[in-house]
Amino acid sequence: MKYQTKTLASGLRIILAAEDSPVSYLGIGIAVGSRHESRLQHGLAHGIEHMLFKGTRLRSATQIIQRMEAVGAELNAYTTKEETMLYALFPSAYRQRSLQVLLDIARHSRFPEEEWAKEREVIIDELHSYEDSPSELIFDEFEDQVFHGHPLGHAILGTERSVGRLTTEQQRSFFARYYRPERMVLFAQGAFTMEELTAFAEAAYPGEALPYRNSPEQAQPLPELSPRTVIRRKQTSQSHVLIGRSAYSLYHPRRLELSLLANILGGNGMNARLNMELRERRGLVYHVECNYTPYSDTGLFAMYFGSSHRAEAEAIELVLVELERMRQQPLSKQELAAALRQLRGQLLISAESREQSFLAMGKSFLHLHRYVEDAELQERLGQITTEGLYEVAAELFDTSQFHRLIYR
Repeated sequence: MKYQTKTLASGLRIILAAEDSPVSYLGIGIAVGSRHESRLQHGLAHGIEHMLFKGTRLRSATQIIQRMEAVGAELNAYTTKEETMLYALFPSAYRQRSLQVLLDIARHSRFPEEEWAKEREVIIDELHSYEDSPSELIFDEFEDQVFHGHPLGHAILGTERSVGRLTTEQQRSFFARYYRPERMVLFAQGAFTMEELTAFAEAAYPGEALPYRNSPEQAQPLPELSPRTVIRRKQTSQSHVLIGRSAYSLYHPRRLELSLLANILGGNGMNARLNMELRERRGLVYHVECNYTPYSDTGLFAMYFGSSHRAEAEAIELVLVELERMRQQPLSKQELAAALRQLRGQLLISAESREQSFLAMGKSFLHLHRYVEDAELQERLGQITTEGLYEVAAELFDTSQFHRLIYR
């Protein structure tokens, strides 16, 4: 698939993967997330994501829903620590309608007070649902432990208290500051042309680009925190355990090596080392996983498992032993070849999902200012060596540097 890109005078960037398809995808990515909130406004970016569908200068909330769903379209959004994504999938015949609606939402949302009064309660219910799911809640608390005191640390949803004090005036101010074309990407896949994307985008965002608006919070230095173990009494039927540390950023040259190591340790495959050791050989856990999440200036590497309270200590010890083994024993060339073959296969299968491929394109262009295509990624994977993996493991897998968070 061929990609076309363009940057408008307003600073808005456009990327298009044109294809003849009965279904098309359109998205707007904004380089803003929960890390851009001030200390007393936790949950603001996520609250705005909810409110984007609640009315614009041109359309009411009902009209937005009807305009899209009447033709079978789906409208979605999500917020992370560093981005907000608004996107839709729809029959290609209605692509211009979808362009009008998405650009209207991103440009003219008005945040009505009466809608926020209702949506605030919806978000608080969402918060409570997390509290009822310790396997999800623990990830939010763990990031706060690793990045404590930094904007990256607090939960994307905020807290019941912080959400309760947010106002529509704060939403409008945050929206005006960050939802600017120079911080945005319009990305599309399907039966579009670059000419029609450009025409609609220029009508929505006329004029010259402003300087890229960053936030003081994003420039805040990362904390230097000593590793610690935190135990929370949750009265759960299982122990929930997270072990991890800060790691490489999105721009680090060894990011792919760490991604491969995470896949070897606890990726989707049942042959992942931690799954084989903790579940298949020992029967200590039902689920174990390893994740690496890169951010613009740091990253998070973490391993999670749930076990019986009785098996918790043994499972933790086995995780630490596996990390130390990777530090001390470099992969053989045969093991590296097998790991790369598995990861390449997983990437190929993932690319078969048009929606996931489309979102990956938008996210890549938003943060990297280009799309890292499959051929380039495969070439980069081919440059990974056993020596490079060993160096990454030696640097990051020192078990004395890992934080631990345990719910029991």
